[in-house]
Amino acid sequence: MKEVINPQLQAWARDYVWRVGSKVGPLSSSRQRKLLVVHLDGVPKALLDEAVRTGRMPFLSRLVTSGTYALDGAFWGSPASTPYFQAGFLYGLRHPNLPAYSWFDRELGRKVQMNTPTDTLAVESRLGCRPGTSLLSGGGHTYFSLFQAEANNRLCMSSLARYKVMARSLKYEMEGIVAARSQTPLSYLRSFGRDAWNSFTEIYRWGRSLRDWRHESGFLVSRVFLQRLGWSFAHTKALVDMVRGVPAVYLVYGNYDEVAHRRGPRSELALGELQRVDAYLAELYAVAQTVEPGYDLVFLTDHGHVDSHPIEQRGGQRLEDILLRGAPLPLPEDIARALLDGRPHPVDEPHAPQEPVVIESGNFSHVYLTRELEPLEAAQLVARHPEVLARAMGHPDIAIVAMRRGDSAVAIIGGGVYGPDEIDSAPLDGEFSRRAVADFLRELPHMPTAGDLVLYGQAVSKGGTVGFAWEFGSHGGLTRTETNSVICWPTNLPVDLSGLSHVTQLHERLSEVYRDGARPLVRPEPSEERWAEAT
Repeated sequence: MKEVINPQLQAWARDYVWRVGSKVGPLSSSRQRKLLVVHLDGVPKALLDEAVRTGRMPFLSRLVTSGTYALDGAFWGSPASTPYFQAGFLYGLRHPNLPAYSWFDRELGRKVQMNTPTDTLAVESRLGCRPGTSLLSGGGHTYFSLFQAEANNRLCMSSLARYKVMARSLKYEMEGIVAARSQTPLSYLRSFGRDAWNSFTEIYRWGRSLRDWRHESGFLVSRVFLQRLGWSFAHTKALVDMVRGVPAVYLVYGNYDEVAHRRGPRSELALGELQRVDAYLAELYAVAQTVEPGYDLVFLTDHGHVDSHPIEQRGGQRLEDILLRGAPLPLPEDIARALLDGRPHPVDEPHAPQEPVVIESGNFSHVYLTRELEPLEAAQLVARHPEVLARAMGHPDIAIVAMRRGDSAVAIIGGGVYGPDEIDSAPLDGEFSRRAVADFLRELPHMPTAGDLVLYGQAVSKGGTVGFAWEFGSHGGLTRTETNSVICWPTNLPVDLSGLSHVTQLHERLSEVYRDGARPLVRPEPSEERWAEAT
């Protein structure tokens, strides 16, 4: 510990652990090894590598350059989005059927968004996970995750859907907060007021310069309440949890991701969040090393961010208008033959007309041309919607048009049709990850919630793509930046976390050490009851 944190921080950690420990009682647990996972949402690996090299994040830099920690790239699977990652990380699900952060849900018959608590609860309830399979089973805590995942506390998106349950748990959530505070109420209010004013003035300047305010009110609320109040609370609670001995803690830092969407991944505001979190990581590490028994602290990212150039800003039209109301275009015969793959040219059978739904999911989009429970496959698309296919494949801002073909999936790229085993020969821009494109095509048949068509924006600059949503940083696409994630772990960890090629491997390796064979914590509310409430 002496190599990476200074004596002042060591002294602070010792005093903090003593002070909080004298106010809150320890929990009973038989686990000899305890785990804290800090999820740096959306941070590109290139930025972390740069921060380590330049010292922009001094604490993380010392951790890695001292040899105390290893920092490695990881591929978690496609799509590169938080719901898919967390389902695999927390529950070990290989095919969770989560195509994006927002999509048109065929079962519910409406658009869902994973920042809507009722939607997240509905999605988590149908993941079909058996009790005891979550990484947090047996008394773990989670902060700012989407799913509760059998955690003992209720500070996640899905738990917010049950107000009465949240109200009953409020006393437990506040336990230790007063003892753990590091500022007086007056100094905290001054700091909060200063941050709120700075956020307001920045948002005013940004909206005025773009002459577009469509997301700025929501971003202001996020900056003031989620990124300042929320993170401060979650960070403090994680410190208290370590003093108490909670066996596993999963802490999600979403500030960078929120800012990158609205200002870009390399904006001054986004880079400032990396510097901010570095100081928090140092405090977490210091306490993790001070408590007995100590905590194994693991850092990770779920995806990267790329610069996003909104298609509406580039051409004056939204994607829906381009696809559904554009000029008539014929589908090239060679494309139709390739999509049919030797099958006879289909005759369009009578069907009830349905209003299409286009979901702008950042730099990719799910296009639902039917609202039936079963998605359309290539032959049906050729028969019913050849003009939509032609417009999508012919637009210069659309790089990839993916769809199901029989029991598999294919993509139209550069005027050709390619299956997952043929992607190496596709004319893809170098920004795209061929591995990720092939992986997505293999995953698409397992995602009935995904659109009939899935479109990806064209690469337009180094580290940037066309975006379909009005945002300036995107993820979920198939570029190397988005799909090359990070895992950073202590070199003395009893498990090797290098060379990971899917998020379920991370779940399995951590579960073997930190969950399996452990006796559940003694809590007033049985975990079985909590699981029944959540599902």
